[in-house]
Amino acid sequence: MSILTAERGIFKEPNSIVGKIILIMVIILFTTRILTRTPLIFIYLPFEALWLLGIVSFTILYGLYVVMINKHIDELHYYYVLIFLMPIQAGVCAHLSENMPILSGYFAQRHWFGIGGVFLILFFLRIHFITLKDLYRAFEWLGWASLIYFVGCYMFLDPAKYIDQSFVGFSDIKGGYRFKFGIDFIAFFSVYYTVRYVSTKDRKMLFYSGIFLSYLFFLHQGRSVMIAVVASIAVFYMFEVNFQRAFRVFLYVGIVFMFIMGVMYAIIPDRVNDYIYQYTSLASIVFTGNVVGEESLDARIEEIGILLVYLQTYPIGWIIGLGKFSSGESFIGTHNITTVPPGDIGILGSIMTYGIIGSIIIYWQFWIAVRSSKFIVRHKKDSFLVASKYVLIFCFLSSLAKGYLFMQPGSTAIFIMVICAYKMYELQLDKQGVPLTLATNNKF
Repeated sequence: MSILTAERGIFKEPNSIVGKIILIMVIILFTTRILTRTPLIFIYLPFEALWLLGIVSFTILYGLYVVMINKHIDELHYYYVLIFLMPIQAGVCAHLSENMPILSGYFAQRHWFGIGGVFLILFFLRIHFITLKDLYRAFEWLGWASLIYFVGCYMFLDPAKYIDQSFVGFSDIKGGYRFKFGIDFIAFFSVYYTVRYVSTKDRKMLFYSGIFLSYLFFLHQGRSVMIAVVASIAVFYMFEVNFQRAFRVFLYVGIVFMFIMGVMYAIIPDRVNDYIYQYTSLASIVFTGNVVGEESLDARIEEIGILLVYLQTYPIGWIIGLGKFSSGESFIGTHNITTVPPGDIGILGSIMTYGIIGSIIIYWQFWIAVRSSKFIVRHKKDSFLVASKYVLIFCFLSSLAKGYLFMQPGSTAIFIMVICAYKMYELQLDKQGVPLTLATNNKF
C-alpha cells in the first residue's frame, strides 16, 4: 500500500495534527524563501534573522551529532559543503574582483544558510514526530494556498506599487508591469497531479494539473518556466508510461489546449497574438541570437554582454567567479558588472558568481537524489516520490535560464529532501525485516 493511500479522516496517524502540518509549512517557507518573491516579503523579513540564527545553530549541532555520535555520513550531508563553502567563496571572490568587503559578499549569500531546514524536517521524520503523509499534506496545502493567493494578487493588487521588489518585472509584450511570484509548488503540483492521473486513471487529477499549468501559462507567463515544466512532464511520460497511453494523453491535452486558445482568439485576438509572439521571439533569440525588440529579452542580452566584456579583462573569473556583490554596493546611474542581477541570466549568472568550479559544486547536489533513489524499492511508485524526482528535472532546466538554483537554493533542496526521506523510511523497514515488494511492471 502506498504511503499516501487515502484513509478515513485526513489525520489518521496519532502524531498528525494541524499544528504539526503548519509547523512543517513554516519550515518549508523559510527554507525555500518563497515569501521573498511575494508581497508577504515585508512580513517575512523581520523574522528571517531569527530563523537563520536558529537553523544555523541547529545545523551545526546536528553536524556535530552526525560526525561525533552517529558517525554515519550519507549523501545528504553534501549540503554542508554548500551551506558553509559557497558564502565564503562568494565573499572572497567579490573582494578579489571588485574590492568589495568580504563580509558584505558573505552575508549577501545568507540564503545558503537556510538549507539547514531540510535537516530539521528529516530529524522530525527520524524521531517520528511527523510522517511522510504529513510532509505531503504540507506540500499540498502550500501548493493550493500559493495558487489561490497569487491569483488574488493578480486580481486585486497593482504590481507597479512593488516595482522595487524582485517579484515584479516589466515586459511590454506581457502587459507591462507584472508579478513574478515563486512558483516552486505550483510547478511541483503541475507534475504531481499528472503522475497521479497516470497511476490512478482519475481524470480529476488531470484537471487539477491543468489548473496549475494554466496559471503558469496565462498569468505567470514565464516562458522558460513553462517550457521546463512541460519538458519534465514529457520526460515522465517517456520513461514511465507506455507509448500508446502517452500518445492518447498528449493528443487529448493538445486538442483541449487548441480549443481554449481558439475560443480566446475569437474573444481577445490581440492577447492570443501576444502569447504566440512571446514564444516565437524566444525561439528567434535562441536560434538566431538577434535582438527582437522585446525589452525583457533584450535586457538579458545586454546583461550577458556586460558580463562577457568584463570577463575578457578578468579571465580568472571564469574559473573562480566574481563573487556576490552586496545589493547596497551598486552604482546608481551606471549599468556595470555590479548591477547585473545573476539570477536573470541563469547558468551564466552562476558562473558569474561562483565560476565554473563553484557551479559544478552547486549542480553536483542532484547526485544526492540519484544516489538516494537507489535505496528505494518498496515505494518507488509512490506519486509523491515520483513527482519529486521529475520536478528536479524542472529545477535543472529552469536553472539554465533562471537563477533559482543558486539564488533560492532551498527550492531545489526541499524536493531532494523528499527523496532522502523515502530512502530513510526504506532503511527503517530494512532494519525491521519488512520484505521487499517489487513492482512487476516498470511502467505505469
